[in-house]
Formats: sequence, C-alpha cells, structure tokens
Amino acid sequence: MSTLALCLRCRLSLSFSQTEQHSFLYLQRRLRHASGAQTYLKKREHFRDLPAQLPKNPKNHFKRSRAPYRPEPVIPDDAHNIGPASIENIPEFFVRNVRAWATHPRIHTRLRDFGIPALHTRPLLRAFAEAVERGELHETDEQFEQYGLTRFAQGLSELSADQAESEVDVIYSTIFFTWASDPKQQGKLIDTLSVSPFKTLSHIQRLSEAACRQYPAEEFPPARRMHRRIIMHVGPTNSGKTHHALSALAAASTGVYAGPLRLLAHEIWERLNLGEITPIGSSDPDSQQVATTSGELPTYFNDHPSLIRALRGSKRGNLAHGRPCNMITGEEQKIVSESASLLSCTVEMLSTTRICDVAVVDEIQMISDPQRGAAWTSAVLGLCAREIHLCGEETAVPVIQALLRDTGDEIEVRKYERLTPLAVEEQSLEGNWGKVKKGDCVVAFSRSGIFGIKRHIENRTGMRCAVVYGKLPPEVRSEQARLFNDPESGYDVIIGSDAIGMGLNLKIRRIIFDAVAKKMADGSQQRLSAPQVKQIAGRAGRYGLLEPTAKFKGAPWQSPGGVATTLYQSDLPYLRQALAEPIRPLRYARLGVRTETFTGLAQVLPQGASTFTIYEAHIYVGRLGANYRYAMPDESLLKSICQMVDEEGITGSLTIEDRKLLCIAPLPWRDARCLLVMRRLVKMYRERLKVDLLEAIEGTGFMDALEGMESSADGASGIDNMNGSKTRTRPSTNRHSWDGAEEVGKINQTTLNLLETFHKVLALYIWMSYRSPASWGGREAVGLIKLRVEHALERCLEGLSKRAVNRGKEGFGVRKFQVQRQARQGALLI
Repeated sequence: MSTLALCLRCRLSLSFSQTEQHSFLYLQRRLRHASGAQTYLKKREHFRDLPAQLPKNPKNHFKRSRAPYRPEPVIPDDAHNIGPASIENIPEFFVRNVRAWATHPRIHTRLRDFGIPALHTRPLLRAFAEAVERGELHETDEQFEQYGLTRFAQGLSELSADQAESEVDVIYSTIFFTWASDPKQQGKLIDTLSVSPFKTLSHIQRLSEAACRQYPAEEFPPARRMHRRIIMHVGPTNSGKTHHALSALAAASTGVYAGPLRLLAHEIWERLNLGEITPIGSSDPDSQQVATTSGELPTYFNDHPSLIRALRGSKRGNLAHGRPCNMITGEEQKIVSESASLLSCTVEMLSTTRICDVAVVDEIQMISDPQRGAAWTSAVLGLCAREIHLCGEETAVPVIQALLRDTGDEIEVRKYERLTPLAVEEQSLEGNWGKVKKGDCVVAFSRSGIFGIKRHIENRTGMRCAVVYGKLPPEVRSEQARLFNDPESGYDVIIGSDAIGMGLNLKIRRIIFDAVAKKMADGSQQRLSAPQVKQIAGRAGRYGLLEPTAKFKGAPWQSPGGVATTLYQSDLPYLRQALAEPIRPLRYARLGVRTETFTGLAQVLPQGASTFTIYEAHIYVGRLGANYRYAMPDESLLKSICQMVDEEGITGSLTIEDRKLLCIAPLPWRDARCLLVMRRLVKMYRERLKVDLLEAIEGTGFMDALEGMESSADGASGIDNMNGSKTRTRPSTNRHSWDGAEEVGKINQTTLNLLETFHKVLALYIWMSYRSPASWGGREAVGLIKLRVEHALERCLEGLSKRAVNRGKEGFGVRKFQVQRQARQGALLI
C-alpha cells in the first residue's frame, strides 16, 4: 500500500509527534474535515510552536474569555495596593495620583454629561491638578476637613482593585466639585481661565448645592427635637441580644420592631400577639396560660386564622402577655386593630414621624450593606422613639457612635456572649455526602448547587431534605423550616444558601459548608468574609431549640452546642481562621437617594439627562460626611435598570417620582421574564394609567405552571408513577416564546423556576399597589394568586424530594441485589 493511500491518522503518525497529532486532530474536528484543517494550518507560520501553546485539555483552547472588559483604571494599579497607610500619608497619595485622575477620558465624559462644556473641562481639571500639586488643598487642618481628605485612609488598602478604583474616583470627584464651587477659587478661575461665572462655574455651584448632604442627621427635624436614648445589644449569633431588646418592647406602652426580612417581621408580629415574648418586669415569666377555646381568644384573632393555628402549636404562648400588634411590610399588611400600640415591620417601612416609647432595630450591622444599608441609617438618625434598641454584631459599634456624635443622643453599649459553645470538627466530610446526619444543615451558594446536593444526599442516605434559598418566598421558606424542625415530618436535613444565616430559628446541630467561596456575577470566586462565616456557622446549636444530650450534661450551658465543618478538608483551615478572627469595625454607613435631591439634580442637569446620570451626580458631585457612602447596586446593574426606565419613561413622559420609584422597585432585574413583565406593566401605566397583571404575564408560562400544579388533587401532576407511566397534564392554552414550555406543569426544575419568578412578579405588583393604589388596583385578587403560587411551590418542592428519595431507595435495592448475586456466584465457584 502506498503512503498516499494511508488514512489521515496514519499519515499524521508518520510525520508529526504525538502532541502535534493531538493538536491537528483537534483542529480537524473544529473545522469538520481534514482539508479545511490543512488549509488552516498552512496559513499559520507558527504551527510548529502551536502544541506548546495549547493547554492540556484542548477543548478549552479557543473558548472566548469570560472575563469582563475592564477599561483603563482611573489611577495606576499599584495605588490600589498601596493607599495611604495613615492620615500622615494622605497628602503624598493625594498629590501622586491626582494627575492620572484628572487626565482620564472617563472623567471628561462624565463632566460633559453633567452639563460642563467640553471647552472648559480640560482647563478646569488642569487647574485642579496644579492646585493639588502646589499643596493648596491640604495645607491646613481646616482644608482636610473641608475637602474630606481623611476618606483616603478609610480602609482603601483593604478593598479589591475595582472597589479601590471606584472609591478613589468618587473621592477625587467630590473634592473637585467642592473646590470648583468654592467662591474663593471661582474668582481665580475667572481671572486665569476666562470662564463665565454665569455659565460653567454657576452651573457647578448649583450642582454642588443640589447634591450636598454633608450633614444627613439634619434631614430628620422631628428626631432632632427629641432626647433619645440608644442602647446597643451586640454579640455573636445565639447570644440572646435580640431577646433582651424584645422584652423591653413587649413592656412598652407604644413601640415598633423593624427587621431586615418580611419573615422576621411576621415572626415578631405573631409572637407579640400570642404573648410569646415575656415583658421586662413580669412577675411570672414562666407561666403558661395558653387559651385554646375560641371564647377566650381576643376578638381580632377571628380575622387572622394564622394566629389561631400558631397558638395551637405554640409551646411558649401566654395570652396574659399578648399585645395587639400590627404588621406592615413592602408587600403585605396585617392590621389586627387600628388602635394597636405595637407595630412590626421591615426596616424600609419604618416611619420617621411617628412618636413611640420603644423601638427595636434588628441586624444593625447591615447599616453598611451596599444595597440596603440606607434604611438602617435612616432608622438610626430619624426614628422618633425615646428609647431605641439596636441589635447586631459588635462591628457596628464604632460607626454608630460616629453617627450619633452629630445628633447628641445618649448611647449605651451592652455586649453579650454566645449562650452555647460552637466548635469546628477535626475532619471534613471528605467529599462524601453519605456522611450527612440527621439535624445537619448544608450551606451552598447557588440554586443549582442546592438542588444538586439535595439529590446526592437523598440518594445516598434516604433522608429527605428541606431547602431554603433567597429566591423562595418567605412563606415557603418558613414552611420548609417548620418541616425541618418537626421531628415527625420526615425531613431530617436542611440545605440552604447564605440566606439561612438570618431570619430563621432552626434546630441545627451541625453546619456543613459546601464551599467557603461563592461565585460572583462576573464569574469570579470570592471568599466568604469572617462575619458571614460567623453568622452562618452560629446557627448551629441554637439556644433553647435543641434538647440537652448526654455529651453536654453537667456543662455550664443548658443546651447542647453546635459544630461546623466543611465538605472538603482543604476548606477546613479557613473555617477555623474565620471563626477565630477578631472583629473588624465597619467603616461607614450607607445613605439612600432622597426624592428632594433626585428632583433637584434632575432640574439642574441638562434637559433630558438620563436616570443613570442623575444617580451618578449623587455619587460624584455630592459632598458626604466622612462616615457616609451612598447605597447603590453595582454599576452594570444600575445601568441596566436606568436604561429600562429611560426607554419606557422619558419618551413616555413618566414623572421624576415615577422613575425613582421604578429604580428602587424590588425586582430581580437580571431575570429576563421579570424584566419583560415589568416593561409591559410600565407601558400600560404610561399609556393608560392603569395596569392589568394577567395581560402583562401572557406568554410567560406563569399561569400554565400554576394551573398545571393544581390540575391534580395531590399536586403530583406530571410526576412519574411507580409503574413507570407518566401522569398527563393539561395542555398549554397559549404559545410560548421560551424554552421548556412542554415541561410546564410537571414537577421539575422548569416548573419550580417559573413559580419562583411568578411569585417575584406578584410581590412586585403588591409592592407597587401600596404606593400607587389608583393605578395598580386589584391587590386582593393578586394576593389570592400569590397564595396559590406559594401552595404550588410547596407541592413542587415536596414532589421533587419524594422523587429523589424513591430513586435513592431503588438505587439501594439495585446495589443490594448486585451484592447478593456476586456473593451467590462466589459461593458456586468455591
């Protein structure tokens, strides 16, 4: 046989090394035929060097990079890692980086967006850089205070590169506007640059005045007229700090509780009405006077059946201590009496004008949260309560003390220790989910990861797993927690995201971390912070929820402790390190965008300025105190939100108030279906001033998923029967433009995802209805659909768990049969 008759693989083996063969065959598969691959290789002069460039796994070679595009940094990269180590180093850092900031194209573009003519942008920035380099902005202590230069030393070196760049950009920009709007500087600029004071400099001054919020405490006059006593209850998870604060609330004539979650607000509302919280000074705190007959119940219980159900299952209820309490959250209101003297609400719904005796604000460390921290700042500065109890981590103490220096309020700090011990196990699970035990809680950081772990555990152990994650409605999360806590429910393990670290009282003996890092939106991996690890791990061994065991009898604590471990041994050292790490104080509190500031800037900025530009003006123009930063979503998300609002709003003449309201609406903006429905709702509002939810969700599959789950009496629509056949579901009533439409109505991940998204849309509608009831009507009807969705979600989760357990049992049976057969065959051979 001639050489030419050899197949391509054989010819390749005669002329190329094994590594080169690997590369050539890979290219052949990519280009579908050999001639194409040969043509391609002839055009590459560096083919002989190609094998050295290919990775060991050639499948990943020509993949497009997933790393997001990162523009040229505003300041040199080395500045991110250096930063001013102390206040003494600030002038050197300030001077060294000012020229790079002032010449960056992004800064020039931003100033033009703010209405500063391009003709004046360059000379103004040049004059600013020269003034900084001459030392004119940092010669005296007064100048340090005037320009807020101490912000450069507030943990800049502790931030990531992107965060440090953004922070430095904001600091330089606000210093620039403070300098350019100073009347002393404006005279010099007019003389040297021939800039008209009635145009550019006047515009800069009006921008600075509209955005200035240097003294946020003065934005709450009613609170400033009061003498308030602030009591901070700080300590680790499971230290009893919130219990002491709630006891003070239960004893108050008038009061309010504010928590971070609707779930927490509902729990406190229930406990106050049932008398589960013993007031301070009660003579018989351990008495049990639970009423079970309807004749002994308060009359308002008849209007709230959930209270009656909770009372029957309560072991701590004492109606002698019960207090009528209303509940208000962004999505729900439960009014037991118009004259009720107590209120439970989410932090965002707190009133800063209502006067009361006692207020309790939970999870105060969230005052520094980049998205929601502004609500806690408003509570600290604006609550009109004679006694305010702030509960949370000790990390918040310094920043609260700094904020209260401007208010003149009295402050007392009470520190607590954990009531039960928390230990780290010597060994991890070594990657084996079969080592999970009853009472364990597994923590993962993605929805797909949670359900993957759930399948593994249920298949390997036969135990059923409850699930808790952020996308689930609070009602469903509460029901999943109840199933896990109930020893008779059959749910022995709970799997959740980091949302499990807040708002749920669970009978957890051991916390298992699937990983100690979570995937971020840009695809990068970020380790959990030490406070996050402590918050999650601290849920193990909850005081008062677990029965004492022989291991802990005779110990000084009255309840068994908790333990924490990891799935893999390599993560265990970081878990120990994080739990042992000393606390790091929070650097600053977050401020929200006020309607007055938003409107003022919209009027000063050029006509037709985008919503994103208005938000940018708050951040880059507004002079804030050294202890404050704005609470904003990340820039990419904020841009997408503002783009949608502008597309539907500016052309449709939505008011500024409408645009701001849409920007803060509780919507998962990265969810394509939610965004589609939101666009339809906004269009209806713009054109008709009325919205129709059912019309807005047409074609999304939401109602098909719901009705498919309800088509069977037991909610098992579409689930595999034991004989292998499948239950038929009702055919879809409309055509869908999305993938997986044929799977809707069956118990699977597609249906679960649709129901979760549907619930978010319904919650959004109800949220808007409380703020614009004339246009967003039909709240009661939407509330009934929301209740149906919650029941369907519970059925879907239960069906998924049953199916996994059944498969696990079948797997056990198959393996047992194989072992027995092998044993019989071995006996015959012997």
